[in-house]
Amino acid sequence: MKKQILSMIDQMIYKFLDKNVDVMPKRFVKFIANYYTDARIRKKYWRKLGIQMGKNTYPNLGFQSTSNGEDLVVIGDNVSIAPNVVLVTESNANNGKEINEIPYVRNRLTKKEKIIIEDEVWIGTNVVILPGVTVGKCSIIGAGSIVTKDVEPYSIYTGIPARKSGSLL
Repeated sequence: MKKQILSMIDQMIYKFLDKNVDVMPKRFVKFIANYYTDARIRKKYWRKLGIQMGKNTYPNLGFQSTSNGEDLVVIGDNVSIAPNVVLVTESNANNGKEINEIPYVRNRLTKKEKIIIEDEVWIGTNVVILPGVTVGKCSIIGAGSIVTKDVEPYSIYTGIPARKSGSLL
């Protein structure tokens, strides 16, 4: 009996979240995208935050993106996203004043660029992908890697910074 009641409550919550994504306050959308246990709901709420995801692509818990509803992230079909992956579309010393005026920081480190992840990519746990990166089709990024440059299709990239460590063909 208890199991049936809990199942009914779970279904009610799912239906409520599924139908009300467009009326939720932004901070609720962010919370649900990050922490709700059902990947289908998380995907729907990430879309509301500007993250485009293809068919059969569902981020695991802990997925983060700095894209704030600006359509700076495009993820293809059948992409495997392990827990705690971070996509950084914008990088700056957000609280800094003087540091942001230093030419090296302003011209080389401050960025706001799109991240594109093509179809059939496998992204390992705790990977960080920085602004302007394109991850090529059928590539693998090893756990804990920090991706600073484009990833070739059908390749394996690992390390900090991520470098090509193998080929799949």
